[in-house]
Amino acid sequence: MAYAYGPNGQIMSAQEAQSVGRNTNAVMAGWVDRGPWQFWDTVIAAAGTQLLSSYAPFSIPIGQSSPQLGGAIKTKLYTNLVTPNSFAPPKCLLLMQLGFLFGAQPILGTWTPMFLDDIAAVLNSSYMEFKIDDKIFHEGQLWQFPPGVGLAGASAQTGQQVWTNGYPAPGYARRYKDWAKYIAPLQQFSCTIYFPETPPTLDANGCGLYMPVFMDGLTDRSVQ
Repeated sequence: MAYAYGPNGQIMSAQEAQSVGRNTNAVMAGWVDRGPWQFWDTVIAAAGTQLLSSYAPFSIPIGQSSPQLGGAIKTKLYTNLVTPNSFAPPKCLLLMQLGFLFGAQPILGTWTPMFLDDIAAVLNSSYMEFKIDDKIFHEGQLWQFPPGVGLAGASAQTGQQVWTNGYPAPGYARRYKDWAKYIAPLQQFSCTIYFPETPPTLDANGCGLYMPVFMDGLTDRSVQ
């Protein structure tokens, strides 16, 4: 007959043995917490600079230095991905939407939205490829991936402007629904923005390029 022993060496009843460990913070094998989740990264370029021939969001995770930030460490303000171009187990992603948002940056103490000419230059000069492993699953110009979020409104103050990619409402976003793509834990993916001809030079009087890129869908997390 097998016996179960307690922390002091005493023999425990079957009921006591069954209850041991129920309140510990242990991962439940084979179980996941599945629900909505977003992963994001941010493409940044200073005002007056010529853009690069390509950008690769999701390639530099949180906690690593980024050339776009002058070598500074990326924080959660810029990305929440913890491994480059992949998801640490048990996280995965059923990709339901890709979105590109044009934001604002502080200029002389004032939050300045991206200039329309800079947004138009980016939209008219670039395209995107999204790969899982080595296969392209999504591609197109950035205007084809409206975020469905952002600012809208009007102001009486001279010089203010707000421009977005698409309309800031979830119903105006491009959702994949039955055509959502699954990215497994540790599976490699990439999102590359190309400027195939001469990359544009941003307006020296603007805020530069500040473009959050996000993936929206379902992910799995451990159950504890």
